[in-house]
Amino acid sequence: MRPVMIADVALPPVRSISQAAGVGWLVTHAAESSATVLDAGLRIVTRFDAPVRAQRFMASAGQRHLAAVTLDELVVCDHLGQVLWRREHSIPRAGLPCTPNCHLDAQGVLWVYLPTGDELVAYDAATGAELDRARLDSSVGAAYFFPHPDGERLGLHVGMGQDAPLSHLAWLAGGRIHGRDLPGPFLNGFTSAGDRYLALPHGDVAEIAMRTVSTGAIVVARGSTEIEGRTGDSDHRLMEAAALVSDDFVLVAVNTDDDGDFERHLLLSTRSLRWQADVDYDLDMTQNAIAATDGQGRWLTRGPDATVRLWQLPDRVTDEIPGQLDLW
Repeated sequence: MRPVMIADVALPPVRSISQAAGVGWLVTHAAESSATVLDAGLRIVTRFDAPVRAQRFMASAGQRHLAAVTLDELVVCDHLGQVLWRREHSIPRAGLPCTPNCHLDAQGVLWVYLPTGDELVAYDAATGAELDRARLDSSVGAAYFFPHPDGERLGLHVGMGQDAPLSHLAWLAGGRIHGRDLPGPFLNGFTSAGDRYLALPHGDVAEIAMRTVSTGAIVVARGSTEIEGRTGDSDHRLMEAAALVSDDFVLVAVNTDDDGDFERHLLLSTRSLRWQADVDYDLDMTQNAIAATDGQGRWLTRGPDATVRLWQLPDRVTDEIPGQLDLW
């Protein structure tokens, strides 16, 4: 399957890429304390120096605000880079992972994961007022956020190194944080209806699964060793990077050399988690090339040349008879 390349953009070396609701994409840079906001088509909206002292930070972008968090501080500014408020804190480096993170939602709430105390905190993004904080059931770790399509709930997983990660669903109601755990190691996105989510493997739980949001029950699951393209090599392992690129397809990566420096991407059906197609970019993909997705058939890749590329599923992905996927 040859995906359609919509756009590409050359940027400073990339540390992370995330979707920015209502804006497009947010890219943080590895060699400097800066970030770039891109629109949905990869045009540069703004590039700003993060107003933090540390070089390593996590960030989020919303329609009106930008937020950055480090082990020492949390800062919110407007799109011109003017600091609106700042909170200092002290998070000891308690081994890896130990990474605070933040997410600006569509309701004007800034969600922050703080490894110290394993807390999820909600702030008013405009004023900095703390709305509530809640203790999670994990430990010191690194959190990654996945907004629910209803715009009110927020999914996140907390990776804890070799320990099993935990996934959560949180929301604000009556000014208080409510939530519950979601079964499965790594929550990695929701379907457009918000009724199912993708859970990726980790350690002893070596299966990729689609689960229901309401109960966490498995809709379909497949062991990582069972996922293999028609030209696949059973000695090449399934990588942890993946993306729920649409309601119909999951994009996964399989390493293609003994050192794990290069990878091949496969499309799986969300209904069966069986192989549907190899992705032919006509480019080599290096480790962790899958960067982000909008869940609507588009995704971003990155590489050592610091070029970010936006891809889209073609009109026809497989040669299967229309409707056949529903029968599997």
